[in-house]
Amino acid sequence: MSLKDKIIFGLMIILVAGGGYIQYSYTESVKRMEVLESEQLIHVDNVNQEFQSGLKTLDLQFIGRGKHVNNNRLGIEANAQLIDDVTDSLASLIDEVKFQLQEFDRVTKKRFVDVDGSIDDLGDEFSIQKRRNDRDHKDIDDDVKDVKNRLDELDLLPIIVKDKAKLAEDQNK
Repeated sequence: MSLKDKIIFGLMIILVAGGGYIQYSYTESVKRMEVLESEQLIHVDNVNQEFQSGLKTLDLQFIGRGKHVNNNRLGIEANAQLIDDVTDSLASLIDEVKFQLQEFDRVTKKRFVDVDGSIDDLGDEFSIQKRRNDRDHKDIDDDVKDVKNRLDELDLLPIIVKDKAKLAEDQNK
């Protein structure tokens, strides 16, 4: 396995790990949103139930008593205002979580684009280096051929031919 393959394989592992982390974060955020929604429904149901039971009790106890009925009406209006405030508070929390998720998604997409650009740059650098290596290899091959040709030319020189013949003669004797 070449260095290029190892680097690409390593980058792929990093990308897969990053994707796993993003999936995990997204799942956790969805779970938190579900918990917030269920708590909101439970709270609204509890407040509505308390409101209704309190209203029935007050209506039965204070029928015909204008002063007490007016006080209870004010209490009911205060409870209704409290319900509206709590609902608005929960809605703003939900909007904040939604904004944070959108921001996280935007940042994550930007980082993936950056990683893709880096991978493309590395691919270009690998291609350039491969071409350089091929060119250097060809130059070395050409130099080796030149040296062989020169050695062959030297072997054909008259003085070397005479020395070779003399050596062959000496060995035959």
